[in-house]
Amino acid sequence: MEFIKKNYHYLLFISSVFFLGNPSKFPADDGFFYPQIAYNVVHNGFIGFNDLYLTNGFHPLWMVFCTVAEFINPFDKAFVLNIIWLFQVLLVLFGFILLEKTIFKECRIGKIFGLAFYCLMFFSLGTLYLIEAHLTFFTFALLLFFISRKLTNDLVFGFVCSLVFLARLDHIFVILPLGFLYWHFRKWNIKSLGIMLIGFLILTIPYIISNYYYFGSAVPISGRIKSSFPHIQEYINFGVFQKIFALLGIVYFLFLNFNKKDQYRSVKLSFLIGSLLQLFYNLLFQSEIGQWYFVSQMFFCGLFIYDIVNNLKGNVLKKVALDKIICAGALVFVCGIAWLKLTTSFSIQNNVFASHSKFEKKSNDLVRQTAQAFEKNIPKDSRIYVYDFPGKFAFYSNFNVIPADGLVANKNYFDDMRFGNFKNFLNKNKIEYLILPTHFLTKDGTQAFLALHVDSRNEDYIFKFRNTLDRTIIDSLKESELNKIKSYPNPIKTWQPQYDSITVYKLKL
Repeated sequence: MEFIKKNYHYLLFISSVFFLGNPSKFPADDGFFYPQIAYNVVHNGFIGFNDLYLTNGFHPLWMVFCTVAEFINPFDKAFVLNIIWLFQVLLVLFGFILLEKTIFKECRIGKIFGLAFYCLMFFSLGTLYLIEAHLTFFTFALLLFFISRKLTNDLVFGFVCSLVFLARLDHIFVILPLGFLYWHFRKWNIKSLGIMLIGFLILTIPYIISNYYYFGSAVPISGRIKSSFPHIQEYINFGVFQKIFALLGIVYFLFLNFNKKDQYRSVKLSFLIGSLLQLFYNLLFQSEIGQWYFVSQMFFCGLFIYDIVNNLKGNVLKKVALDKIICAGALVFVCGIAWLKLTTSFSIQNNVFASHSKFEKKSNDLVRQTAQAFEKNIPKDSRIYVYDFPGKFAFYSNFNVIPADGLVANKNYFDDMRFGNFKNFLNKNKIEYLILPTHFLTKDGTQAFLALHVDSRNEDYIFKFRNTLDRTIIDSLKESELNKIKSYPNPIKTWQPQYDSITVYKLKL
């Protein structure tokens, strides 16, 4: 009881419990790649999303956690989501405790606001579940703890940096400014730099070498698909999140430059610079960005919130009763958002900041229901080519799902996806079924997906298949060349409202 009295702000973690009410409703589809691959590692003995391709299309450190979760899972396949959830809650909790021991140690109300923000982003909104975001949060907190305490073990510092990198590879931009700051603390000692690099390379060298050996490239296949580096993208999507985080980052940078009494100012500035570098790198060179790309920006926003509150030095903010009132209000808010996510179609990108889809009551996850309904018309263990949202389709069914985008495949997939070879690709790999979008609301132009373009101007749709690695259309099929098995209502209409159904097809012999 005494612990709760001193740490009642931890009650904000109650917002994470709503996930257990329906684990399939919260995460983005990419999150289901991890438990699906982990299931195959533990039960089928290969690192792959399906039985056709080995893959390195994941962030390695988080895959270790998910594989451990599956290994200790005592129940059915779906139960592993509860174990992964527990890992993620503990990672944010332990990360926040590290912040409390350093950067968040002075202001109780600042801690409450900061933690409420983190609970909102990492739990209530739900999109970051099952993905590497919570692990990344912990590795950031660990790195900042090490530097803020001015610990001087160069080997351990390098090793901690490697954990940040292996949790998410593009966070190398965050590591670099903090690495230079630490080296500055070590008085630019060359020996210290060498030991730091050894610590960093202990895990990263085996990872990079294994990527080269098994997959022919240092970076995972998903990174190669989404990145245009060194060429700037033709179309730069400066979306809502990019605008918000860029603006807040610039404002926080100015704030820190004026707030010279902050003892952790150099640490925060270094982290902020690294986070902004990552933000603008992804803006210029990265496509198909999800909310999990913005974890470092979410992290500095929590720091900014704390600093703003900490600088309001009035006596009103020091009253214990006000602490509890604010904490109670924050708890109601973050739990209220989590309840909306659990029971409705609430989506911050599609019906809060935009009106792409309707906000309506929706207590069940339609992707899971649809995946299970497929089993009435498709034989077990069949290979199915899926245009989008393959994670849930695979996890909640007994099929071998082949994602069209190739994000969890390897170069062999793209060798097959060459000009005029799509039918041969299906036949050679015994992929009998295709799931494609149908019944588009507009009949003009082409409907574009990452790996598929659909010409919907005529009744006989033309499906154009795209190699996502070299970004070219490689083949096409008319709907009349396919046998239609059955159509289902579009289960992802909240995110893709431009069509009403998905259809299961089989290639005509």
